[in-house]
Amino acid sequence: MKITDVRVFELVGRSRDGVALYEIERGGLDPGEVSPYRQTFTEIITDEGVTGLCPGGSAAVKAFGQNLIGEDPTCYEAIWEKLTTRPHSATRNLSALSILDLALWDLLGKMRGESVCRLLGGPVRDRIRAYAGMLGFDTEPGNAAARSAEWVDKGFTALKWYLPNNEEAGKAGLRHNVELVGAVRDEVGPDVDIMVDCILSNSSRNSVLYAVELARQLEEFDLTWLEEPLNPDDFDAYEQLGQNCSIPLAFGERLPTRRLFAQAIDRSLVSVLQPELFVIGGMTELRKLAVLTSTHSVPMIPHANESCRHAMHMLFTLPTRFSPLGEWGVKINHNVQYFYRGFYEPVDGYFTVPDGPGFGYEIDPDKIVSQKEL
Repeated sequence: MKITDVRVFELVGRSRDGVALYEIERGGLDPGEVSPYRQTFTEIITDEGVTGLCPGGSAAVKAFGQNLIGEDPTCYEAIWEKLTTRPHSATRNLSALSILDLALWDLLGKMRGESVCRLLGGPVRDRIRAYAGMLGFDTEPGNAAARSAEWVDKGFTALKWYLPNNEEAGKAGLRHNVELVGAVRDEVGPDVDIMVDCILSNSSRNSVLYAVELARQLEEFDLTWLEEPLNPDDFDAYEQLGQNCSIPLAFGERLPTRRLFAQAIDRSLVSVLQPELFVIGGMTELRKLAVLTSTHSVPMIPHANESCRHAMHMLFTLPTRFSPLGEWGVKINHNVQYFYRGFYEPVDGYFTVPDGPGFGYEIDPDKIVSQKEL
């Protein structure tokens, strides 16, 4: 079997509605603004008619994908090595490589009639506790509390809220952040895990002094972790923060290489590492990061808003002690998964073992209003 083509195409569907609509500014849209469902996809085609699909793509991905023409898709390690060594860069094309690699794994699963989870060794558990990522919901404290109660009623025992303000918002912004978390804790009680993510507020602008003050004011709310409160590659800053707060720290979605994850582990910077499949180079690299993190007993809970349907195939091959939770980006998944025939989501707050073949998704032509090749 040989790869004969890599295509990238964009689909447009009907108008977004319901949970898919954002309550905050997001992606250039105003709160509540209606626009069509829109998604690009990358497809790898072989001479035997087997294909692999991954959401995401661009003209740059298509151009980089031409390096796959003539390759054997089952030799994914050789392909990964080829695309990360000279004349290519180890990091410059990781975003494109990530999409291509995930499409390759989808192709392999379809070729063998198995899920990617099975290709990775098969599930070691029947379900994984999900946390509801509340990105896109209104962060006014009262509204956030009400939304939290709604998703706890759906069976979720863990929630992640996104702080709207960074250091540049001053004391008023800090107070709003703290009031948001306090309102959620008061609403859901002591038995629901709460995680706090700072990335949407542009936390790279935060100083260590601000991050320490934020953490100290949030300590009373018994957080499961504080995520991305600082510039992602400022390891010295994270070390200082860790020495001055009691909340477990989490980061990793913007770290591109295994070497950086190894350095974070060696310096004991965080309690949770969160690689993103669309950043690190896909499933081929996530397999290696799973070995690295489990060897050092650092929980790996991938950042998985857009990549949820991919990440869960790996997480089911890991025991709970190495990956105790899975991320469910509520609104993002209602956008990203629109064009699929099926909708993969937690049931009563838990993920079930994902189906195949491949990653288990296929495009529903009835949902397509228009389509164009890139």
